[in-house]
Amino acid sequence: MLSMTSEWIEQTLANMTLDQKLGQLLHPNIWPGIPADELLDVLGDVEPGGMFLHPGKMEAFQKTTRWLQDRFPVPVIVSSDLESGAGCMVEGATCFPDLMSLAATDDEELAFEMGRAAAVEGRACGVHWAFGPVVDISANPHNPGANTRSLGDDPDRIVRLSTAIIRGMQQNRLCATAKHFPGAGFDDRDPHICTTINPLRMDQWFASSGRMFQEAIDAGVWSIMIGHDALPAWDPGDGAHIQHAPPATLSRKLITGLLREKMGFQGVIVTDALNMGGVTSWGRSEEIIPGVIEAGCDMILFSSAKRDLALLKRAVEDGRLTEARIDESARRILALKETLGLHQNRAAPSLSLADSERFRRASQEIAEKALTLVRDRNGALPLELERGTRVLSYHLRGDPDVNHVDAFDDLLRARGVEVARFDEREQGKLPANFDDFDVVLMSVVLGPVWGTNRIRPAGNYMRDVWALINSHHPRLVCVSYGSPYLVYEMPRLPLVINGYSPDLDTQNAVLRLLTGEIEATGKSPVDLDSPYLFKSLEGLRLARPHRL
Repeated sequence: MLSMTSEWIEQTLANMTLDQKLGQLLHPNIWPGIPADELLDVLGDVEPGGMFLHPGKMEAFQKTTRWLQDRFPVPVIVSSDLESGAGCMVEGATCFPDLMSLAATDDEELAFEMGRAAAVEGRACGVHWAFGPVVDISANPHNPGANTRSLGDDPDRIVRLSTAIIRGMQQNRLCATAKHFPGAGFDDRDPHICTTINPLRMDQWFASSGRMFQEAIDAGVWSIMIGHDALPAWDPGDGAHIQHAPPATLSRKLITGLLREKMGFQGVIVTDALNMGGVTSWGRSEEIIPGVIEAGCDMILFSSAKRDLALLKRAVEDGRLTEARIDESARRILALKETLGLHQNRAAPSLSLADSERFRRASQEIAEKALTLVRDRNGALPLELERGTRVLSYHLRGDPDVNHVDAFDDLLRARGVEVARFDEREQGKLPANFDDFDVVLMSVVLGPVWGTNRIRPAGNYMRDVWALINSHHPRLVCVSYGSPYLVYEMPRLPLVINGYSPDLDTQNAVLRLLTGEIEATGKSPVDLDSPYLFKSLEGLRLARPHRL
């Protein structure tokens, strides 16, 4: 738990102007390595409380974070999406498999090590705040936001692994963030596009989504991210329709009433990115920016610094926000900075080679232990993948620029395998005779990608997928490096492996599994019959909310 008062906090707060206090509530986003003149143009005269860094090289992270700390009198807390270790944002750090891979291992020691790695490597790059772990439940197989970013659909497993990650982070001076309150994973829509809905009654919520956050609070998590998700059972809005329930980011009932007062969370509350349609569709910036602070949020993520400072200052002048309310959030943010030791030392610690090697071994262990053999109906494993073997390699990606396993074909070729490569962009160009190939391999990467509203295989390319399935090739292999629910979409596939993540360690592990060098020991962290079980929930967002 954060200590809200100290000599440094009191002295710093007392010496701040209103503009400086308001600046503490702002958390803009930039790309590491941005030239100083462009960064100054983004900030103007604003002294931001924090800064989010998008993906970039380690050297660029270090250079940008040093500039920030040298520039401002109050230390700047630097954040990034370290959901799966620092390497998913920082080139050169360890890129762990997605969280669902960790869930398939069900190993708390590996979870702690994953959190520790994010902390040690993140702090070495000047990052103090990880926006993770995700504690959303993968309740709806068609939800495009949780899926492999989550720890599955079993609340007990999610609690055990997420609290281990939190300990690994915070014991090593990296602020962890439980997200996305009040719990995503139930809707079939994307909060980048609209406000998504958690449809549970409150008794159900406290036993599932609410439990995830209460356990994180009890474990001492220092921050919670508010999602652009509605919980109509607690805040139905005008009550006319479930779609009228406001996003949590704008709901004082949810943030102050439920999270602060009932659940007892006293740490820092940060919004999810405030450029997402799940909140921006509710009004113009003039209403939204002061609205999230009024609701109880402490920091505005992806803030437009100059604009938002002016809007918050006007809200104070107009009486919508009091200076006491601003002080409340500024105090929490300063308390977090002190807990992280930034008031004494802003320099990034060095990273040892021994730590880097240890983290990479942990990543490889997770990748191998996660692999789940969903079925091998014809007993085709292990495969002979050696010099002269002919493989038709078909790649199916939802966003090929972001998530792909292009390196896998190179791994095959390094063994002397003859690879004929095709992908979803070449619809209708598959060979006429699949019998010319010893193995037909489908590598599917359909994972959560922001703003696509898609997790299911759908499009013209499914005509090629249909042809592959209809071939009834004796060694037709489907490896999912994303959503584990492909067996629902293609239930007659004879050989299915769930790898959960497209990282290079997982690709290497898959090849070793296919050739019999390792066994598949992972256990599915989601119920693969759940698409059938959740048919009864379809249309829930059209129902009237349950009232207490």
